[in-house]
Amino acid sequence: MRKRTRITGLLMALLLGISTLGGCGSKPASSDVSDTPETSSTSQESESASDSESKSASDSESKSASDSESKSASDSESEPESGTEAGGPDISEEVTLTMYLIGDRPVDNDEVFAKINEKLKAEINATIDVKFMSWGEYEQKYPLIFASGEDWDMIYTADWCFYNAQATKQGFWEITQEALDTYAPMTAQTIYPEAWEQAKVNGQVFMLPMNYKEITSYVYMVRGDLMDKYEIQSVASLDEAEAYMDAIVANEPTLIPLDVGSDYDKLFVFDRMWEKANWESEEKVAGIGNWQAIGSVSELDDDAEVKGNYDQAQFQAVIERLKDWRDRGFWSKNAVVNTQNNTESFQAGKSAMALCNANTAKSIYAQMATEHPEWDVRVFDAQEGVPPVLNSYLANGMSIFSKSKHPERALMALDYLRNDVEVNSLFCYGIEGKHWQASGDNALVSLPDSSNYAYDGNCNWGVRNDASWRVVEGGIPGLEELNAAWKESARSRRYQTFVFDDTNVKNEIAAMTEIFNSDYKLLGLGFTDDPAGDIAKLKDKMTTAGADTVYAEMQKQAQEFLKTN
Repeated sequence: MRKRTRITGLLMALLLGISTLGGCGSKPASSDVSDTPETSSTSQESESASDSESKSASDSESKSASDSESKSASDSESEPESGTEAGGPDISEEVTLTMYLIGDRPVDNDEVFAKINEKLKAEINATIDVKFMSWGEYEQKYPLIFASGEDWDMIYTADWCFYNAQATKQGFWEITQEALDTYAPMTAQTIYPEAWEQAKVNGQVFMLPMNYKEITSYVYMVRGDLMDKYEIQSVASLDEAEAYMDAIVANEPTLIPLDVGSDYDKLFVFDRMWEKANWESEEKVAGIGNWQAIGSVSELDDDAEVKGNYDQAQFQAVIERLKDWRDRGFWSKNAVVNTQNNTESFQAGKSAMALCNANTAKSIYAQMATEHPEWDVRVFDAQEGVPPVLNSYLANGMSIFSKSKHPERALMALDYLRNDVEVNSLFCYGIEGKHWQASGDNALVSLPDSSNYAYDGNCNWGVRNDASWRVVEGGIPGLEELNAAWKESARSRRYQTFVFDDTNVKNEIAAMTEIFNSDYKLLGLGFTDDPAGDIAKLKDKMTTAGADTVYAEMQKQAQEFLKTN
């Protein structure tokens, strides 16, 4: 608070009491209560006391004190108060924080963040500039921005999106418990303890994981009008999807049955076939470690022997079926270079089916039903008996760049993005009244403009929060029944929370990632004329890149993991 007008000690004691002696008394600042009225009243009291005491103080001195106080009051109204005097973080310097997200920039993103920034400017004297890495470029661009010399602050990350790789390379700023308590008090009070534990890499935390219990399950979205036209009753299995796409190839030459191909969904079809084959096998094989290293292990093997996927018994049969689907024309011959993901193609009327996770389906279903009711879009369970994954909290999160100039302010901003209901709702759903309308405490109705800022479609997944999450009302028919079945069968994999420390094999991982992005993805799209021969070539390349060394290191760490898990 401002210093009060100096007063003679004797009269001050008589008028205000001994407790006010000291000449610079102040009251602890409050973030939501202005001190201006109280200070004005005290100033008048002090002025009156001075007048009654004597004329020893000159008029010019009184005027100077009054002008100083008036200016101070004006400053306090126009600028956020520094927290230093109250013992809190110093926010006196206005900062702009740069945040990287994955995906394509929504049409109304700037309008939404203008409102978010109004709140952040008032609360923490900071605003956010959002940059996007498209699905077609993020795998290449993500690691590069850490070494680019660019000034930035926050980024989306996940167990599948470079979290461990950057955490072990000192790419992320460490978030200590002290920092959490000081700069993110809302998060400190609400974060799931198990999420905080899961985020630890070598005992240190470099991510604020989502505060959301998520199940990943997959669905097919198809054109009901085409199903009826060709007498297709259901698309709820690989065999039924095959029959539907055969009908499209034979009768709808202007449509691509399933337009996969961006970096995001190049392996979606492979994953469905691979998951099903392994779940039905005796070994119950599951992935482990950096997914670009394509390591896998039997969940029933207590020795945790890690192999490359190419050495697993089911791999060749899966590649052979993918080749068959590619030969039948189920996706484009240009799928390898396609940068549009398959849901975007489906929405644009270029394809007859989309394969996506249920959350993506929820975010676009209402929009498609409104824009193309004649399509009669239908959604079918694509799990085909494979239990959906009860994700770790690391499936989505936000991290701070280790070279950020304002890491503490970035942590404060993330605290608001996660926990402030107004800010969180803007980020997750857009502007209320334009993109969505509340329906009760836990639901919302998508409005026509939601096409410019899709529900849960802005890479806001890292700040999802169970405490404030809303579901779409009047969404996918039958989804509640599907959700109930998924929750009943969902499971955490044995190595769900295993975090691989690649410190000793960074060079090998980098070389294997190059092969993953070329040879492996080609096989995953069925682009091979000799599955057995090309699988053998893939193995040779991976071995040369150091795969055996990587898998041995994974196995050693997995065995240590099993001792305490």
